[in-house]
Amino acid sequence: MNEKFKKLNIRVLSIFAILIPIFLISGPFLTDLSVFILSISFFFLIRDKKFFLNYFFIIFLIFWLIILLSSILADNKILAIKSSFFYIRFCLFSIIFWFLIESNKKLLKQIFFIISACFFFLVFDSIFQSINGENIFFMKIIEEGRVSSFFGDELKMGGYLMRFTPLLFALSLYYIDLDNNFKFQFIASIIIFLISISIFLSGERTSFFLFILTIVFFLIFLDKLKILKIFIIFFGILSSIVLIVSENDYKKRIIDLTLKQSNLGNTTNQKFIFSRQYNEHYISAWRIFKDNNFLGIGPKNFREKCKEEKYNISELTCSTHPHNIPLQLLSETGLLGFFIYFIFYIFIWLNLIKSFIYKILFQKTFLNNFQISLLISLAISFWPLSPSGNFFNNWISAIYYFQFSIFLWSFKKSKKMYLKSSIFNLKKN
Repeated sequence: MNEKFKKLNIRVLSIFAILIPIFLISGPFLTDLSVFILSISFFFLIRDKKFFLNYFFIIFLIFWLIILLSSILADNKILAIKSSFFYIRFCLFSIIFWFLIESNKKLLKQIFFIISACFFFLVFDSIFQSINGENIFFMKIIEEGRVSSFFGDELKMGGYLMRFTPLLFALSLYYIDLDNNFKFQFIASIIIFLISISIFLSGERTSFFLFILTIVFFLIFLDKLKILKIFIIFFGILSSIVLIVSENDYKKRIIDLTLKQSNLGNTTNQKFIFSRQYNEHYISAWRIFKDNNFLGIGPKNFREKCKEEKYNISELTCSTHPHNIPLQLLSETGLLGFFIYFIFYIFIWLNLIKSFIYKILFQKTFLNNFQISLLISLAISFWPLSPSGNFFNNWISAIYYFQFSIFLWSFKKSKKMYLKSSIFNLKKN
């Protein structure tokens, strides 16, 4: 390929990559289009063997073949194959994104500014909408106790902010030296506090509690940043006190409704996991897995299988997916598909724990704060002990692999990680 033409392609593709955080707010169309264009460009730009002679590429191909085989054996083959056949695009998307970061030195900084801008407008607009009942574009609140800002009737602003917060924080650590900078650490704590308010206003309970878990992981695993941690704890205590004494629609949904639906607020003898509805999803998914334990029933087939009498408990049982990543993979892709997820998640936690041990016992740095934040980003996105979105949903997958692309670049870039702990590369440089 002509060098000038290649550079032009890289610049154009970089624009698509940079704008994905904005496209995710606009809806699925532009997001899917960008992922498709970037994935197709893999076949025209990738020539270096390191981009496909690595464990990530090979393991993803194995996972893809598993879900394809599961789809072929599914009852509703068309539904399953429509989801699984084109799922390979997310692997190609991750690889080309990694390639673009290496080829365009300004790309990550541009992404940092784009995500920062998205957060600024979402936080400002969500608070404005909660006060006025409509946002700056006159989009009204469509459900009591749930602010959605620019997402409109798509109630996923909280999930967007929650999933991108650790990535935004990682990029800020990459470009700003926060270690001994009181000013920036104070500003960062204020920003985290404001983000928590917006997620709370969204009424997305899972996103709010996962955001709190993200902050807890920051406090545990990040090295130094003592000022930031002190301010986070201070704002956390302050906001908790305000939350306890306040009475509003947002508290009623996030706190009161959660307690009412959980075992803590359940006055009957029945015990539920999160709520009766989620509990029935999980029981149904587990029963399906036990009858189809090797390859599952095929991607997106839970919505069909849960209607069968042996898996259906009540009118609450069925949904488009089981609302839990491990149970969805077990029921729809069997042990083979779940095993890939399990190995990946163990890898994340082994590196987080190893980094923590190095810090506490040896006073050494195994991973820098940038890499730790990226791992926390993935640990939260794939968190197994909470309700979740559809694993095969295009919008959520775009976020997963957007984060993962930067993770791939970072860990391949780090010679220390590459030689000592990365499971993604087949051979040493």
